[in-house]
Amino acid sequence: MSGSHDAFRVLLIRPPYTRIRGIGQAPYFPMGIGSMVAVLNALPNVDARLYYADNPGSDEKPIIIDKAGVFAARSHAQNVYFDALDNSDHRIWKEVRQVLDDFRPNLVGISVLTPETGSALNVTVISKEQLPDTPVVWGGVHPTFALSETLAIPGVDYVVAGEGEITLREMVLSLQAGKLPAQIPGLFHRNSDLQHSTQRGLQENLDLLPIPDRHAVFFPERFTPVAMGSLMHSRGCPWRCGFCSSRRFWQERVRFRSAGSVLDEILAIHRDFGIRIFTFWDDAFTIDRLLTESLCESILRSGLKIAWRTATRLDLLDEGLLKLMKRAGCFQVELGIESGSPRMSELIRKDIDLDAAPAVIDRTNRHGIACGVFMMAGFPDETRDDLMQTLSFIQRIKPAEIVLNILDPMPGSEQFERAIEMKLLPEHIDYSRFPLWPDAHYMMHVDRDEFNKIIEDISGYVFRYNSSRTAMIRRARPEIAQLLRTDRKVLLQKVSRFIGRRFLRRL
Repeated sequence: MSGSHDAFRVLLIRPPYTRIRGIGQAPYFPMGIGSMVAVLNALPNVDARLYYADNPGSDEKPIIIDKAGVFAARSHAQNVYFDALDNSDHRIWKEVRQVLDDFRPNLVGISVLTPETGSALNVTVISKEQLPDTPVVWGGVHPTFALSETLAIPGVDYVVAGEGEITLREMVLSLQAGKLPAQIPGLFHRNSDLQHSTQRGLQENLDLLPIPDRHAVFFPERFTPVAMGSLMHSRGCPWRCGFCSSRRFWQERVRFRSAGSVLDEILAIHRDFGIRIFTFWDDAFTIDRLLTESLCESILRSGLKIAWRTATRLDLLDEGLLKLMKRAGCFQVELGIESGSPRMSELIRKDIDLDAAPAVIDRTNRHGIACGVFMMAGFPDETRDDLMQTLSFIQRIKPAEIVLNILDPMPGSEQFERAIEMKLLPEHIDYSRFPLWPDAHYMMHVDRDEFNKIIEDISGYVFRYNSSRTAMIRRARPEIAQLLRTDRKVLLQKVSRFIGRRFLRRL
C-alpha cells in the first residue's frame, strides 16, 4: 500500500511483541491508534495509515494463547523476543523497513506498552535509518508513565502523553504548516520543562471522535473477524486496583459513548466486514447500569443479531441486567477477582466481597452467559498463605474458565511503586530488557523456587479444570446458543476446528 505523495503522510505503528514470542494474547484491532488514524484522516490533505506489526502473516505459526496453559514456555518465549531484538535481519524488521520504504511517512507514531519497549526502540532506529528527517513520536501507556526515560531515548523526538487524538491532531497541523510543534498540551520533547508543561485534558464528549478507521491499514488480510470486532463503550475505570494503571491514565475519570454511537460502529463493522461477533474491551462494561441497559436495548431495537463478550466486576451484575445482556447477544463475561486472600484483596485495593463471588459466578452461568474469572499471583506483599488461599478459592468456585496471571509490576501502577519501595526493582530500569516472570521475581516473602513450585501446582489445577468436560460445556454452550441465533457459518467453522484439533491430538 503506497501513500499519496502530495499529502502529509502519517504512519501509526503498534510494534511487534507477541508475534515474535509466539505466545500471549491473541491479536486484536488497536482501537486507540485506529481512532487517531480516523481523526487525522478527517484533516485536509492528510493520509494516515495504521500498521499493526504484531499481526502474524499467513505463513507464520499461529500464536499460542496464554490461557491454554503454557507457563513453562514463557521464559523461552521471552528469550526468543530478546534474541530477535538483536537480529537486524529478522523477517519482522525487514517488514518494518519495507512498510516505511513503501509509504514514506512524514511522521512516525509508535504506541508502546512497557514489554514492547525493546521492539519500539528497534522500530525507532529503523525509522531514523530509513527516513532520518522524519520525526518519531511515542505515545501510549508506557511513555505516559515513563516520560523522562522515554524522552532520553535517541531517536524519540516527541511523546504524546495520555489520551492522544487531539494532541496528535494539533501536532500534525503544526508540522503540515511547516512549524515545529510547540506549546501543544500533552506533547513533550526532550527539552520540555516537565514540571511546568501543560497537560492535555480529556475529550469530554467521546461521540465527537470518529469511530476507529479499520480501512486505512497495512496487511488488512491479517486481521481476523474477531480482531475487527473489537469495541469500547467507555474509557476509564473508577476503581483503584493497585496492579493496573488504567485509572491514572484516564485521569481517574470514566467517560461513556452514547448507545447510538456504539451501535453506529457495530452496524458499520457488520456492513463493511460481515462481522456479527464482537468484544467490548472496556475496563468494566457495566459501570453505569442505565447506560448498559440503553446500549443493550439499542442493539435489540436495531434488529441486528450479534454475539458479544466483555468483562466487568462481580459487584456490577444482577439478575435483570444479566437477562437483558443475554437477550442482546452476550455469551461471555470475565470477572476480575485476582486474589482469593482477603488480606491481599485489601492490599491491592480490589474492593470486592470475595464471599459473594461463588453466587455471582453461578448466577451468570445459570443465565446462559459463560462466566470466566481472572486470578493473579506474585504480588510484592504476598505470602505463601495468601497463595494457598487463592488456590483454595479457585477450587471452590465453578466458573466457565479460570485465567491465571502472574504480576509483572508496570509503570503507572501502585504495585510498581511498591516494588521499587521494597527494592524488588532496580532504581534504574532498562525497559528494553524488562524482566518478566519466570525470569524475574517481585515478591518479598516467598523466594523464587518456592513461588514457582506453588504456581506450577496452581496452574496445573487451572489447566485440568479448564480442560474438564464440565468447564468446556460451560464455555461452549452459551456461545453455541448465540451463534445458532446469529452466525451459523462461524459456528460450523469453530466446530470444524475443534474436531480437527481433537482428532489430530488423538493421532
